[in-house]
Amino acid sequence: MKKVRLLALVLAFAMVLTACGSSSEITTTAAPETTTTAGGTETTTAAPEATTAAPEATTASPETTTAAPETTTAAPDDTTGEKVLKLDFADTPDTLNPHTTEANYELLSDMVGLLYRKIYDEASQTSHYVPELAADVPVCQDDQFKVWTIKMGEGYTFADGTPIDAHTMEYSFKMLNDPLLANRNVNASDYKNGAKYLAGECSFEEVGFKVLDDYTIELTFEDDFEPENANSVMELWAFIGTGAVHPDTYEASLNADKTQAAYGSSLDTFVASALYYPSSLIQGQYLELTKRTDGAAPLADVYTPDKVEYYAVADANTKVQMFEQGALDAVVADQDAYADIPGARYYYEPSNMGIYLNSETATDTPLVDLNFRYALYWGLDRATIVKAVYPTSQPCAYQYLPGSTMPDPADPTLNIDYRMTPEAQAIRIDGHEVTQEGYDPELAKEYFDKAYEAFGGKQIVLEVTYSDANDTSKNYAEAITNAYMELFGQDRLQLNLKAIPSATRYTEIARDTMDFQMSTSCGWWTNMTAPWNDTNWVYSGPYTYNTQYCTIADDALAAEWDDLFYKCALYDWKRDPQKKLEAAARMEEILLQDASFIPVYARGHRYFFSQKITPLPQVGDPDLTFCLMQAKFN
Repeated sequence: MKKVRLLALVLAFAMVLTACGSSSEITTTAAPETTTTAGGTETTTAAPEATTAAPEATTASPETTTAAPETTTAAPDDTTGEKVLKLDFADTPDTLNPHTTEANYELLSDMVGLLYRKIYDEASQTSHYVPELAADVPVCQDDQFKVWTIKMGEGYTFADGTPIDAHTMEYSFKMLNDPLLANRNVNASDYKNGAKYLAGECSFEEVGFKVLDDYTIELTFEDDFEPENANSVMELWAFIGTGAVHPDTYEASLNADKTQAAYGSSLDTFVASALYYPSSLIQGQYLELTKRTDGAAPLADVYTPDKVEYYAVADANTKVQMFEQGALDAVVADQDAYADIPGARYYYEPSNMGIYLNSETATDTPLVDLNFRYALYWGLDRATIVKAVYPTSQPCAYQYLPGSTMPDPADPTLNIDYRMTPEAQAIRIDGHEVTQEGYDPELAKEYFDKAYEAFGGKQIVLEVTYSDANDTSKNYAEAITNAYMELFGQDRLQLNLKAIPSATRYTEIARDTMDFQMSTSCGWWTNMTAPWNDTNWVYSGPYTYNTQYCTIADDALAAEWDDLFYKCALYDWKRDPQKKLEAAARMEEILLQDASFIPVYARGHRYFFSQKITPLPQVGDPDLTFCLMQAKFN
């Protein structure tokens, strides 16, 4: 199973699989850097204050034709009877070691078995966690939600036939958090004495992870880290770092002083514990996953491909060409040439992109005037601007994006659409109803007139910074500033653009810097299952990010927001879904009423699929994109 096989198709495209730089880029705060491919979103690390995503839609190059990407049937697969899925990705994994990997989480999880995994449920049209190596959902053992047990499934093995049981998971957890290895993806701090173990201050036997029998695990959580419900426990054990590693192979990969592990550095130092094993790897170019047929792998009835071929392709036009030639089964075609082609499906990422306003500036500007900030909020024609600049994206004036969910008060193990709740729909800004478009030019003019008068009736002149990453960033900033000056009158409002280096765009809005007036180049990442849980906003306490810009200018609002956040995250309302829902709506209302951040859009992508597959969701799921590993083969 570890034989490296060079396919003819790889040779055919060897000349085009070059690392051409993308011409599009957008940034988000406190979000992982993401590279979007037809195969899903591969996540990498970046510093919280300057995390980079790649959301801005590109325009088609002059040589790009306007013909639709032709979806061809895949005749080659018919000769073998195999269901082969052909996808692109940003690059091969940096390592197959789940303890240290910095990228390709979703891809690596197809090879690394987890206790729980999120899948797409076609019947309910939602995604949720299901047992993978586990036999059932976690069970709480006390009224404090502190002690939980997990029963593992029996009969599962590694790809080489080695059994997987509770002792396997104990070894994997111990090595993940070993103080000497200092792995990147450690998670012991959630558990009793876990932080002490990571610091080398206690033995592993004192950590809140115990094997009760060959197939039962007991977890004891640290104070203030107790899970809300079984879903919270499953989420913790659906993380790639908690996957099962092969004990003998891992042990053999350790260096003499056991401070480094070479596990997963090559196919020979890795053994798959999930449904797929890596059957071929050409570093930087190609990866092939093959479905196990030994009957001892989990979720064999959930995932449909017999084989998945991944090609590292950077250039967007090259991807479309490969799709048209049948070399890819899915393609992201954001170029303008494909805007009106039928059959496209769209995926919207949880990136809340907008305009930061320095409402705490010490300089004499109207940005401190709430009326002026309201004028900017209501005076932006988001639908027109987004369609013109980012046609695949979704205009949005909400702080919490469409698709955000909250625990259902009737059954906290299920989620409901937050935006459809009475609490969310009751939100008002200064008495005005909030909509997704958020555009009311007459109301905006009323607010502007008040601010203009308070400013002494003289022309308001402000500097607006934008990222110099590409022309699209400039077009976006120009569209916003021109729209405002046209609406309010250039004799009364002058907005001057200033390009800044892409790498420093978050530095200027950091709390300890605040060296800006208006910025159009930043945004933030939304937690779609707990939308209030974006800690960039918190002013005080253990969740504060001092390097991040907090939008709340009013001290009273900031104090109220913090109080609600901690009640939801750690204290009073952690397990009260109705209170949390009410608090979430109030926290969003506070952010909207403060209006120091003007939401504009969530980035989106246009997908096309070959005729041989049918993805389950009509619109991409924020967690699973289009769930292509579950696609139906026609």
